[in-house]
Amino acid sequence: MAGRVPIPAVLDDLLLVADDVVLVREESTVAGMRLLLDHAALVVEPSAGLGVAAITGDRDRFAGRSVATVVCGGNVDMAVHRHWTGGAQAREH
Repeated sequence: MAGRVPIPAVLDDLLLVADDVVLVREESTVAGMRLLLDHAALVVEPSAGLGVAAITGDRDRFAGRSVATVVCGGNVDMAVHRHWTGGAQAREH
């Protein structure tokens, strides 16, 4: 995720390990959060929606490859999450 102020040490580390960067729109991030809620019953923070959005937003790029993304949820305001996801509650499977 983009930060408000880049931290030089973090940027230096990132440049050593990152091969590519994917731009994801905010609405795609929310769609990724909704997908995780609807299909995995996971309540996640927006940063978790980013990886899902990047993967689902360019399926051809990742087709036939093993792909992973970090899924986290410790920094989510539940009222805001319900607003973003349309008030959906985790569904029983």
